[in-house]
This record gives sequence, structure tokens and C-alpha cells, in this order.
Amino acid sequence: MYTQFTKHQLTCYMEKLANLSVYLSNPRISLNEKLLKICMTVKSAIPNCDRVGIWLFFVEHTEMVSLMCVDELGRKSNGEQLLASDYQDYFAHIIEHEFLVASDARNNDIAKCFNQGYFDVHNIHSLLDVTFKKDYIPLGIICCERTASKIDWQPVDIQTLKSISAKASLFISNNISDLYSAESKNNLIKLLKS
Repeated sequence: MYTQFTKHQLTCYMEKLANLSVYLSNPRISLNEKLLKICMTVKSAIPNCDRVGIWLFFVEHTEMVSLMCVDELGRKSNGEQLLASDYQDYFAHIIEHEFLVASDARNNDIAKCFNQGYFDVHNIHSLLDVTFKKDYIPLGIICCERTASKIDWQPVDIQTLKSISAKASLFISNNISDLYSAESKNNLIKLLKS
């Protein structure tokens, strides 16, 4: 599994995953701080990623809401909503295939549906997304993005994001899954903004 890593990369990678696991298991740390830690771990583990988002699906995958986003300038945000009806190709693909590698996102057959209303707004040129799950069903997405210019995602980047997603999956499914309903979406957004 780790043949793509140099010995130094593997040591750093394993240390980041161990630190993330310890951090996520600490009951004294807030939900927002834990979501931020996941984003910052992705940014530090995948150097060409400069914008990271954690998204949660709602209402049978008909929409998703940003739980946490850290942009290329380090600014945090949440609450952005994307509807499957606006981005059908992407939603269908990510739910079925569980990840998307789009180094040239604006010309990628699946990702180009974001050209108007998302990529243009955030200046995104490359996209690397993987789902996290609860009971084998996609619960949400960790979205790794490159702004201002394209980047060729490497196999190590994909492997790293999948591993971080596996760690985050357990935490998110245990701590947010109770809020996984249309009725509580607004409550979740309020909670994240506090």
C-alpha cells in the first residue's frame, strides 16, 4: 500500500495520521476545531492542495452542505450548499465511484458542471475528492482543491486523501450522523457557526 512513499514521506504521513486520530478522539475539543484539524491535516499532507472542504450530504444525496472549508489564504467558512439538481454529473459520479481525480477540473467531463457558480467563484482549477461513509453509504466528501492554476494529482495524493478520509469517517459518522436529516440541517449550520 505504501510503495509510493519514500521512507521520510511514510514517517511523516504515519505521524500526521496518528496525530489526527488522537486529536479527533479528545472529548474536550470542539466539533469545529476537529473539522478544522481534518482540513489542516489534508493541507499539510497534500502540499499542492491549497483549499480543503468537508461536505455532508442531506436528503438522500440531493444536496450537500459545507461543514468546514479552509481556503488558500487560511480563511475558514461553512454553510455553503450545493444541490444535486445543479451538479447532476458530479453527484452521480461521486456517489457511485467514491472519488474523483480531476487535475484539469474545468475541462473534466464530470467536474466541469461546477464551472459556473463554484469554480469561477472560488478560482478552482484542480479537484481531488473522496467520500467518507457511514455503514458503507456515502455520508459526505472531503474535497481537496487547487486554486489559481492546475496541478497533476499524484498517486500519493490520492492514497493520502483516502487514508485521511478513513480516519475522518469514523469521527464524522459518530458525531454528526445524528444531525443527518433535512430537519436538522439548519441546526447543524447554526452549531457550526457558533
